[in-house]
Amino acid sequence: MERKQTWKQVGANALLEIAGIGFALGVAEIALRLVGISYPSFYQVDRHRGHALIPNFSGDWTHEGRGRVEINQDGLRDREHSLIKARGQYRIAVLGDSFSEAIQVNAEQTFWAELERNLATCKNLQGKTVEVINFGVGDYGTAQQLMTLRHHVWQYEPDLILLQIFTGNDLVNNSPTLSPGDRLAPFLIQKDGQWVMDQSFNQSQTYRRRDGWPRRALFTLINHSRVLQVLNEAKRVITTRRTLVGSTKNQDIIPALDFDVNLYQEPTSPDWQMAWNATETLIRQIHQETQAKKADFVAVTLSNPPQVYPDLSVRKRLQGLGATDLFYPDRRIAQLGKNEGFPVISLAQSFQKYSDDQQVFLHGFENTVQGIGHWNAEGHHLAGQLISQQLCPKIRLNP
Repeated sequence: MERKQTWKQVGANALLEIAGIGFALGVAEIALRLVGISYPSFYQVDRHRGHALIPNFSGDWTHEGRGRVEINQDGLRDREHSLIKARGQYRIAVLGDSFSEAIQVNAEQTFWAELERNLATCKNLQGKTVEVINFGVGDYGTAQQLMTLRHHVWQYEPDLILLQIFTGNDLVNNSPTLSPGDRLAPFLIQKDGQWVMDQSFNQSQTYRRRDGWPRRALFTLINHSRVLQVLNEAKRVITTRRTLVGSTKNQDIIPALDFDVNLYQEPTSPDWQMAWNATETLIRQIHQETQAKKADFVAVTLSNPPQVYPDLSVRKRLQGLGATDLFYPDRRIAQLGKNEGFPVISLAQSFQKYSDDQQVFLHGFENTVQGIGHWNAEGHHLAGQLISQQLCPKIRLNP
Protein backbone atom coordinates (compact mmCIF):
# COMPACT_ATOMS: atom_id res chain seq x y z
CA MET A 1 0.00 0.00 0.00
CA GLU A 2 2.83 2.35 0.92
CA ARG A 3 4.60 1.58 -2.41
CA LYS A 4 1.44 2.46 -4.40
CA GLN A 5 1.15 5.75 -2.56
CA THR A 6 4.81 6.50 -3.29
CA TRP A 7 4.34 5.98 -7.04
CA LYS A 8 1.21 8.14 -6.98
CA GLN A 9 3.15 10.86 -5.23
CA VAL A 10 5.98 10.62 -7.79
CA GLY A 11 3.48 10.90 -10.63
CA ALA A 12 1.78 13.88 -9.03
CA ASN A 13 5.11 15.61 -8.47
CA ALA A 14 6.11 14.96 -12.10
CA LEU A 15 2.87 16.44 -13.35
CA LEU A 16 3.37 19.49 -11.16
CA GLU A 17 6.91 19.93 -12.51
CA ILE A 18 5.71 19.57 -16.11
CA ALA A 19 2.93 22.06 -15.47
CA GLY A 20 5.42 24.45 -13.86
CA ILE A 21 7.81 24.18 -16.81
CA GLY A 22 4.94 24.66 -19.25
CA PHE A 23 3.76 27.73 -17.35
CA ALA A 24 7.28 29.18 -17.27
CA LEU A 25 7.72 28.58 -21.00
CA GLY A 26 4.36 30.18 -21.67
CA VAL A 27 5.27 33.24 -19.63
CA ALA A 28 8.66 33.44 -21.40
CA GLU A 29 6.99 33.14 -24.81
CA ILE A 30 4.57 35.97 -24.00
CA ALA A 31 7.34 38.14 -22.57
CA LEU A 32 9.56 37.67 -25.62
CA ARG A 33 6.70 38.59 -27.92
CA LEU A 34 5.83 41.67 -25.87
CA VAL A 35 9.39 43.01 -25.98
CA GLY A 36 9.80 42.07 -29.65
CA ILE A 37 12.68 39.60 -29.35
CA SER A 38 12.79 37.09 -32.21
CA TYR A 39 15.35 35.30 -34.36
CA PRO A 40 13.38 33.73 -37.20
CA SER A 41 14.77 31.96 -40.25
CA PHE A 42 13.22 33.16 -43.50
CA TYR A 43 14.49 30.36 -45.72
CA GLN A 44 13.52 26.94 -46.97
CA VAL A 45 15.14 24.55 -49.44
CA ASP A 46 14.43 24.95 -53.15
CA ARG A 47 15.15 22.31 -55.76
CA HIS A 48 16.21 24.80 -58.44
CA ARG A 49 18.14 27.33 -56.36
CA GLY A 50 19.16 25.56 -53.16
CA HIS A 51 17.16 27.85 -50.92
CA ALA A 52 14.38 30.42 -51.19
CA LEU A 53 12.24 32.60 -48.95
CA ILE A 54 9.30 31.05 -47.12
CA PRO A 55 6.00 32.28 -48.63
CA ASN A 56 3.54 34.11 -46.36
CA PHE A 57 6.07 34.40 -43.52
CA SER A 58 7.04 37.50 -41.58
CA GLY A 59 9.33 38.49 -38.76
CA ASP A 60 11.90 40.98 -37.51
CA TRP A 61 15.56 40.81 -38.53
CA THR A 62 17.90 42.10 -35.83
CA HIS A 63 21.31 40.48 -36.46
CA GLU A 64 22.41 43.37 -38.65
CA GLY A 65 20.35 46.52 -38.67
CA ARG A 66 16.66 46.04 -37.94
CA GLY A 67 14.05 45.37 -40.56
CA ARG A 68 10.47 44.24 -40.58
CA VAL A 69 10.36 41.44 -43.14
CA GLU A 70 7.13 40.51 -44.91
CA ILE A 71 7.31 37.72 -47.50
CA ASN A 72 4.41 37.53 -49.92
CA GLN A 73 2.51 34.48 -51.14
CA ASP A 74 4.98 33.93 -54.00
CA GLY A 75 8.02 33.94 -51.71
CA LEU A 76 9.19 37.48 -52.49
CA ARG A 77 10.39 40.01 -49.92
CA ASP A 78 7.90 42.48 -51.32
CA ARG A 79 4.22 43.37 -51.31
CA GLU A 80 1.78 41.21 -53.25
CA HIS A 81 1.95 41.51 -57.03
CA SER A 82 -0.57 40.21 -59.54
CA LEU A 83 0.75 37.87 -62.21
CA ILE A 84 -1.36 39.76 -64.72
CA LYS A 85 0.20 43.07 -65.69
CA ALA A 86 -2.28 45.91 -65.61
CA ARG A 87 -2.91 48.04 -68.67
CA GLY A 88 -0.54 51.01 -68.83
CA GLN A 89 1.91 49.41 -66.42
CA TYR A 90 5.69 49.17 -66.82
CA ARG A 91 7.24 46.35 -64.81
CA ILE A 92 10.83 46.06 -63.62
CA ALA A 93 12.01 42.76 -62.14
CA VAL A 94 15.02 43.00 -59.81
CA LEU A 95 17.29 39.95 -59.70
CA GLY A 96 19.70 40.10 -56.79
CA ASP A 97 21.08 38.74 -53.55
CA SER A 98 20.98 39.97 -49.96
CA PHE A 99 21.43 43.61 -51.06
CA SER A 100 18.09 43.36 -52.89
CA GLU A 101 16.47 41.17 -50.26
CA ALA A 102 17.58 43.93 -47.86
CA ILE A 103 16.18 42.50 -44.65
CA GLN A 104 18.42 44.88 -42.68
CA VAL A 105 15.98 47.74 -43.35
CA ASN A 106 12.24 48.11 -43.78
CA ALA A 107 10.81 47.54 -47.25
CA GLU A 108 10.00 51.20 -47.82
CA GLN A 109 13.67 52.08 -47.18
CA THR A 110 15.10 49.74 -49.86
CA PHE A 111 16.66 50.90 -53.10
CA TRP A 112 13.98 49.15 -55.15
CA ALA A 113 11.21 50.96 -53.31
CA GLU A 114 13.09 54.24 -53.88
CA LEU A 115 13.51 53.28 -57.53
CA GLU A 116 9.78 52.77 -57.99
CA ARG A 117 8.99 56.12 -56.37
CA ASN A 118 11.57 58.03 -58.42
CA LEU A 119 10.67 56.48 -61.78
CA ALA A 120 7.08 57.62 -61.34
CA THR A 121 8.23 60.93 -62.82
CA CYS A 122 10.41 59.47 -65.59
CA LYS A 123 9.45 61.22 -68.84
CA ASN A 124 10.56 58.26 -70.96
CA LEU A 125 7.76 56.16 -69.44
CA GLN A 126 5.18 58.52 -70.98
CA GLY A 127 2.79 58.36 -68.07
CA LYS A 128 2.91 54.61 -67.50
CA THR A 129 2.58 53.31 -63.96
CA VAL A 130 5.88 51.86 -62.68
CA GLU A 131 5.92 48.62 -60.72
CA VAL A 132 9.19 47.24 -59.36
CA ILE A 133 9.13 43.59 -58.25
CA ASN A 134 11.91 42.36 -55.98
CA PHE A 135 13.20 38.80 -56.54
CA GLY A 136 16.32 39.21 -54.40
CA VAL A 137 17.25 36.44 -51.97
CA GLY A 138 20.16 36.43 -49.54
CA ASP A 139 23.32 34.47 -50.44
CA TYR A 140 22.37 34.13 -54.10
CA GLY A 141 25.01 33.93 -56.77
CA THR A 142 24.41 34.70 -60.43
CA ALA A 143 23.50 31.09 -61.22
CA GLN A 144 20.68 31.24 -58.68
CA GLN A 145 19.53 34.52 -60.19
CA LEU A 146 19.45 32.87 -63.63
CA MET A 147 17.35 30.02 -62.22
CA THR A 148 15.04 32.58 -60.60
CA LEU A 149 14.62 34.26 -63.97
CA ARG A 150 13.78 30.98 -65.68
CA HIS A 151 11.41 29.54 -63.10
CA HIS A 152 9.77 32.55 -61.45
CA VAL A 153 10.22 35.89 -63.18
CA TRP A 154 8.69 35.51 -66.63
CA GLN A 155 5.20 34.72 -65.35
CA TYR A 156 5.04 38.37 -64.23
CA GLU A 157 5.62 39.67 -67.78
CA PRO A 158 8.36 42.18 -66.89
CA ASP A 159 9.38 44.89 -69.33
CA LEU A 160 12.88 45.22 -67.92
CA ILE A 161 15.23 42.93 -66.00
CA LEU A 162 17.52 44.76 -63.58
CA LEU A 163 20.38 42.45 -62.59
CA GLN A 164 21.99 43.49 -59.31
CA ILE A 165 25.64 42.41 -59.11
CA PHE A 166 27.52 42.47 -55.82
CA THR A 167 31.07 41.65 -56.81
CA GLY A 168 31.96 41.44 -53.12
CA ASN A 169 30.83 37.82 -53.10
CA ASP A 170 29.12 36.99 -56.40
CA LEU A 171 32.29 35.65 -58.00
CA VAL A 172 33.01 33.45 -55.00
CA ASN A 173 29.39 32.26 -54.92
CA ASN A 174 29.65 31.35 -58.61
CA SER A 175 32.72 29.16 -58.06
CA PRO A 176 32.48 25.59 -56.71
CA THR A 177 36.14 25.80 -55.70
CA LEU A 178 36.17 29.26 -54.07
CA SER A 179 32.85 28.91 -52.23
CA PRO A 180 32.38 26.63 -49.20
CA GLY A 181 32.23 22.93 -50.07
CA ASP A 182 28.80 22.49 -48.47
CA ARG A 183 27.15 25.29 -50.47
CA LEU A 184 23.73 24.11 -51.64
CA ALA A 185 23.46 25.91 -54.96
CA PRO A 186 23.64 25.35 -58.71
CA PHE A 187 26.94 26.11 -60.43
CA LEU A 188 27.70 26.85 -64.06
CA ILE A 189 30.63 24.57 -64.90
CA GLN A 190 32.53 23.53 -67.98
CA LYS A 191 32.00 19.98 -69.15
CA ASP A 192 33.43 18.64 -72.41
CA GLY A 193 34.16 22.20 -73.51
CA GLN A 194 30.59 23.39 -72.87
CA TRP A 195 29.04 25.45 -70.11
CA VAL A 196 26.40 23.40 -68.27
CA MET A 197 24.35 24.01 -65.13
CA ASP A 198 25.32 21.59 -62.38
CA GLN A 199 22.39 21.04 -60.01
CA SER A 200 23.75 17.99 -58.25
CA PHE A 201 23.34 19.79 -54.91
CA ASN A 202 19.72 18.56 -54.73
CA GLN A 203 20.96 14.98 -54.72
CA SER A 204 23.29 15.52 -51.77
CA GLN A 205 22.62 14.03 -48.36
CA THR A 206 22.65 17.50 -46.78
CA TYR A 207 19.95 18.77 -49.13
CA ARG A 208 17.79 15.67 -48.69
CA ARG A 209 18.09 15.91 -44.94
CA ARG A 210 17.01 19.56 -44.95
CA ASP A 211 14.20 18.78 -47.39
CA GLY A 212 12.87 15.92 -45.25
CA TRP A 213 9.79 16.40 -43.10
CA PRO A 214 11.58 16.08 -39.71
CA ARG A 215 13.87 19.04 -40.45
CA ARG A 216 11.07 21.04 -42.08
CA ALA A 217 8.85 20.40 -39.07
CA LEU A 218 11.63 21.48 -36.71
CA PHE A 219 12.23 24.74 -38.61
CA THR A 220 8.49 25.44 -38.63
CA LEU A 221 8.30 24.84 -34.89
CA ILE A 222 11.26 27.14 -34.21
CA ASN A 223 9.81 29.87 -36.41
CA HIS A 224 6.60 29.82 -34.38
CA SER A 225 8.25 29.81 -30.95
CA ARG A 226 10.20 32.78 -29.62
CA VAL A 227 11.67 30.64 -26.83
CA LEU A 228 13.06 28.12 -29.31
CA GLN A 229 14.38 30.96 -31.46
CA VAL A 230 16.29 32.39 -28.48
CA LEU A 231 17.73 28.97 -27.64
CA ASN A 232 18.71 28.45 -31.28
CA GLU A 233 20.31 31.89 -31.38
CA ALA A 234 22.26 31.16 -28.18
CA LYS A 235 23.58 27.97 -29.77
CA ARG A 236 24.61 29.91 -32.88
CA VAL A 237 26.43 32.57 -30.89
CA ILE A 238 28.28 29.98 -28.81
CA THR A 239 29.22 28.03 -31.93
CA THR A 240 30.42 30.96 -33.99
CA ARG A 241 31.64 33.09 -31.05
CA ARG A 242 30.28 36.08 -32.86
CA THR A 243 30.34 39.40 -31.04
CA LEU A 244 28.43 42.40 -32.30
CA VAL A 245 30.10 45.72 -31.65
CA GLY A 246 28.84 49.21 -32.17
CA SER A 247 32.17 50.97 -32.64
CA THR A 248 35.41 50.42 -34.52
CA LYS A 249 37.55 52.33 -32.03
CA ASN A 250 40.81 50.58 -31.20
CA GLN A 251 40.12 47.95 -33.83
CA ASP A 252 41.72 47.20 -37.17
CA ILE A 253 38.87 47.61 -39.64
CA ILE A 254 40.50 45.81 -42.58
CA PRO A 255 39.78 42.23 -41.43
CA ALA A 256 36.12 43.19 -41.00
CA LEU A 257 35.85 44.53 -44.57
CA ASP A 258 35.88 41.05 -46.14
CA PHE A 259 38.78 42.20 -48.26
CA ASP A 260 40.19 39.77 -50.83
CA VAL A 261 42.96 41.22 -52.98
CA ASN A 262 42.13 38.76 -55.79
CA LEU A 263 38.95 40.70 -56.52
CA TYR A 264 40.77 43.96 -57.19
CA GLN A 265 43.31 42.84 -59.75
CA GLU A 266 43.58 40.89 -62.98
CA PRO A 267 43.10 37.25 -61.90
CA THR A 268 46.21 35.10 -61.94
CA SER A 269 45.06 31.90 -60.24
CA PRO A 270 43.05 29.33 -62.25
CA ASP A 271 40.26 29.37 -59.64
CA TRP A 272 39.73 33.13 -59.95
CA GLN A 273 40.01 33.03 -63.72
CA MET A 274 37.31 30.36 -63.81
CA ALA A 275 35.15 32.33 -61.35
CA TRP A 276 35.29 35.36 -63.63
CA ASN A 277 34.59 33.26 -66.74
CA ALA A 278 31.58 31.60 -65.10
CA THR A 279 30.24 34.94 -63.81
CA GLU A 280 30.55 36.66 -67.17
CA THR A 281 28.96 33.70 -68.94
CA LEU A 282 26.03 33.75 -66.51
CA ILE A 283 25.51 37.48 -67.07
CA ARG A 284 25.56 36.89 -70.84
CA GLN A 285 22.98 34.13 -70.49
CA ILE A 286 20.65 36.35 -68.45
CA HIS A 287 21.04 39.07 -71.07
CA GLN A 288 20.39 36.67 -73.96
CA GLU A 289 17.35 35.07 -72.32
CA THR A 290 15.97 38.53 -71.59
CA GLN A 291 16.43 39.52 -75.23
CA ALA A 292 14.67 36.33 -76.33
CA LYS A 293 11.65 37.40 -74.27
CA LYS A 294 11.78 40.86 -75.91
CA ALA A 295 12.41 42.56 -72.57
CA ASP A 296 15.13 45.10 -71.79
CA PHE A 297 18.17 44.30 -69.67
CA VAL A 298 20.30 46.51 -67.42
CA ALA A 299 23.01 45.41 -64.99
CA VAL A 300 23.95 47.40 -61.90
CA THR A 301 27.14 46.83 -59.93
CA LEU A 302 26.95 47.80 -56.27
CA SER A 303 29.54 49.09 -53.83
CA ASN A 304 31.82 46.84 -51.79
CA PRO A 305 32.75 48.01 -48.27
CA PRO A 306 36.51 48.32 -49.07
CA GLN A 307 35.72 50.56 -52.06
CA VAL A 308 33.70 53.13 -50.14
CA TYR A 309 35.10 53.12 -46.62
CA PRO A 310 35.21 56.87 -45.84
CA ASP A 311 38.82 56.93 -44.68
CA LEU A 312 41.47 57.46 -47.35
CA SER A 313 44.20 56.06 -45.10
CA VAL A 314 42.34 52.73 -44.90
CA ARG A 315 41.96 52.57 -48.67
CA LYS A 316 45.66 53.38 -49.12
CA ARG A 317 46.49 50.46 -46.84
CA LEU A 318 44.38 48.24 -49.09
CA GLN A 319 46.35 49.45 -52.08
CA GLY A 320 49.52 48.55 -50.19
CA LEU A 321 48.15 45.03 -49.82
CA GLY A 322 47.93 44.73 -53.61
CA ALA A 323 44.56 46.30 -54.45
CA THR A 324 45.95 48.70 -57.02
CA ASP A 325 42.49 49.28 -58.53
CA LEU A 326 39.56 49.06 -56.12
CA PHE A 327 37.20 49.52 -59.07
CA TYR A 328 38.64 46.70 -61.18
CA PRO A 329 35.54 44.45 -60.89
CA ASP A 330 33.22 47.33 -61.82
CA ARG A 331 35.33 48.30 -64.82
CA ARG A 332 35.48 44.69 -66.00
CA ILE A 333 31.70 44.23 -65.88
CA ALA A 334 31.18 47.61 -67.56
CA GLN A 335 33.47 46.42 -70.37
CA LEU A 336 31.46 43.19 -70.60
CA GLY A 337 28.32 45.26 -71.09
CA LYS A 338 30.01 47.34 -73.76
CA ASN A 339 31.14 44.20 -75.59
CA GLU A 340 27.77 42.47 -75.34
CA GLY A 341 25.59 45.50 -75.98
CA PHE A 342 23.81 46.03 -72.65
CA PRO A 343 24.02 49.03 -70.27
CA VAL A 344 25.78 48.77 -66.93
CA ILE A 345 25.15 51.17 -64.06
CA SER A 346 28.17 51.33 -61.72
CA LEU A 347 27.58 52.74 -58.25
CA ALA A 348 30.88 52.29 -56.43
CA GLN A 349 32.69 55.44 -57.56
CA SER A 350 29.68 57.65 -56.84
CA PHE A 351 29.29 55.97 -53.46
CA GLN A 352 32.95 56.58 -52.64
CA LYS A 353 32.70 60.28 -53.51
CA TYR A 354 29.49 60.68 -51.49
CA SER A 355 30.87 58.89 -48.43
CA ASP A 356 34.09 60.92 -48.60
CA ASP A 357 32.30 64.25 -49.08
CA GLN A 358 29.70 63.62 -46.38
CA GLN A 359 31.94 61.50 -44.13
CA VAL A 360 29.17 58.96 -43.65
CA PHE A 361 29.02 55.18 -43.62
CA LEU A 362 26.79 53.72 -46.33
CA HIS A 363 27.41 50.17 -45.14
CA GLY A 364 26.94 49.03 -41.56
CA PHE A 365 24.66 49.62 -38.59
CA GLU A 366 24.74 50.61 -34.95
CA ASN A 367 24.45 46.97 -33.85
CA THR A 368 27.35 45.90 -36.08
CA VAL A 369 30.55 47.55 -37.26
CA GLN A 370 30.01 50.77 -39.20
CA GLY A 371 31.37 50.61 -42.72
CA ILE A 372 31.04 46.87 -43.28
CA GLY A 373 28.34 44.47 -44.41
CA HIS A 374 25.16 45.60 -46.15
CA TRP A 375 23.80 49.00 -47.04
CA ASN A 376 22.07 50.95 -44.31
CA ALA A 377 19.05 53.15 -45.03
CA GLU A 378 21.24 55.98 -46.36
CA GLY A 379 23.06 53.58 -48.67
CA HIS A 380 19.76 52.29 -50.06
CA HIS A 381 18.45 55.81 -50.51
CA LEU A 382 21.53 56.88 -52.46
CA ALA A 383 21.42 53.73 -54.59
CA GLY A 384 17.76 54.27 -55.43
CA GLN A 385 18.48 57.83 -56.51
CA LEU A 386 21.52 56.96 -58.62
CA ILE A 387 19.92 53.97 -60.32
CA SER A 388 16.74 55.86 -61.18
CA GLN A 389 18.71 58.83 -62.55
CA GLN A 390 20.73 56.60 -64.87
CA LEU A 391 17.98 54.11 -65.69
CA CYS A 392 15.31 56.58 -66.80
CA PRO A 393 17.18 57.75 -69.94
CA LYS A 394 17.82 54.11 -70.91
CA ILE A 395 14.13 53.14 -70.93
CA ARG A 396 12.68 52.79 -74.41
CA LEU A 397 9.03 51.81 -74.72
CA ASN A 398 8.13 49.32 -77.43
CA PRO A 399 5.86 50.82 -80.12
